[in-house]
Amino acid sequence: MAVQPTYPRYIKSIEYASMTSLLQDFRRALEHESGGYIHQLDNINAAMILSDLCVFLGLSNENRRKILGVQAASFIDSVMSKSDKLPVKH
Repeated sequence: MAVQPTYPRYIKSIEYASMTSLLQDFRRALEHESGGYIHQLDNINAAMILSDLCVFLGLSNENRRKILGVQAASFIDSVMSKSDKLPVKH
C-alpha cells in the first residue's frame, strides 16, 4: 500500500489554484498562437501539446523527455529539427 502524503486543505487549494491559472495561461497561449479558440483547433498532435505544456510549465528537457517517452520525444526532436531548417522569410 502506497503512503499518501497529507497536506492541510489550504495548501491543496493553493496548488489547485496555481495549476488552474497555469493551465488557463497555456490555453490562452495556444489560442493566441493558432489565432482561434481551443475547441476549433484541428489536427492537434497530443505529443506536441504535451511537450509544449512541459516547456510552458518550466520543466527541464530531461523531465519533458521522461514525460513524453522515448518515441514521442524522438518525434518532437525530428519535428523541431525540421522547423529549424526552414528558411525565414522577412
